[in-house]
Amino acid sequence: MPRLKAVLKPDDPFLRPVVLDGNSFPGIWTEMMPKAMFELRFPEERRATCMNCPKSCHDGFRADYRCCTYHPRVSNFLLGLGSETEAGDLAIDRLIQRGMLLPEGMYSTPGQWIDFLDDQQQDAFGASQKVLCPMLDQATGYCDIHAFRNAVCSTFYCFSDHGQTGENFWVQIQTLGSQIELVLAQWSLEQVGFDLDRYFKAFDKLSEGIHSVSTQEGWTEEALSALWGDWRGREKELMRACAAVVTENRDKLWAIANSQLIRESVPFDRAMDTIVPEHLEEEVEGEELEAGAEVTLKPTDTWEQCLEAHARLWNWPKGTFILSPNVSLVPNARVTDEEKFCADKDIFIEYRFAKARDCEWRLGITPAEAELVSAFRDDGRSLNAALGDTAAQSLKDAQAFLTEMLNRKVLWPKKAK
Repeated sequence: MPRLKAVLKPDDPFLRPVVLDGNSFPGIWTEMMPKAMFELRFPEERRATCMNCPKSCHDGFRADYRCCTYHPRVSNFLLGLGSETEAGDLAIDRLIQRGMLLPEGMYSTPGQWIDFLDDQQQDAFGASQKVLCPMLDQATGYCDIHAFRNAVCSTFYCFSDHGQTGENFWVQIQTLGSQIELVLAQWSLEQVGFDLDRYFKAFDKLSEGIHSVSTQEGWTEEALSALWGDWRGREKELMRACAAVVTENRDKLWAIANSQLIRESVPFDRAMDTIVPEHLEEEVEGEELEAGAEVTLKPTDTWEQCLEAHARLWNWPKGTFILSPNVSLVPNARVTDEEKFCADKDIFIEYRFAKARDCEWRLGITPAEAELVSAFRDDGRSLNAALGDTAAQSLKDAQAFLTEMLNRKVLWPKKAK
């Protein structure tokens, strides 16, 4: 029996999503993330989901790819677990065929990175014609590795229910997951006998010819041979071996993630900066690394930041709150694409920073929700007092709605006279 199949349990949780407050995450999160994370209340993102995308209905995103106009970095062990499904297995074959699979996992090329920067400058995310995720099944619109996707894809919402406060929380969870994925990808390679030192020396060498390592689809044959070494031709076998060793150590993953350094090729990273066209330089973020430096990432530190962001997300300050003067409540005319998308909402919150300014954002709400926020006009009231209103009692989760209104700056603290 293959090693991976032998270590997977019957109906293994690693092979199916885990759902937290309506949000779906890879099953491996149950072991690689801190146990305390599963005691938190996550924001239920109801207003923007993959298969009910507001951006593709009324904001210019492609209806077929939506936010999948992106090349995610998916770790080897996630791909190995995905190979246990028919769709995931075929997805790996596509990566191999395109030249986008490296020992660490799915890895975009320098040329593809430039394409992404160009899309960013052109504000073409969601509408790109050149940066398209190969994991998306165009026939169904579904991700072929949805239960094994990376932390970026798992935590990205084009429109967060809780505004910037919600986005800040998801960024911290995303950073935590990404750190752990990178650590486990490199750790698992060493555990299965892959020469990680040779691998990064190969990256260092490729930096000397950075302009010639990419094809239109992926990495060149020369680059792939240099990076894969003796494992060339056995790519899927390596993905599955990494998945097996991670699965065998499922109860140690958090400890492993906090005991390893993430390695990078500094010469290659520096060479990447040299190929960025002048007109795209402002799109590049990050700081230069000193020669020979290693990136030290401590998930325990990031977890503390996650907890701080979570506290800010659900914090209910005391005092009196009023409806923001920037807010107007208007009927849903059900004429525009956006209004038709929100056909089940009778009212829109419209937010303007000044009366003469264009609308910054709109949010469809129900009459009961509108009645609840309207109660904060004039003299205002406390958040706890509002929970006793008839409108609040008719809502499924009035506390969550009021928290959303607070985080989206619809409700403001009333200043003392």
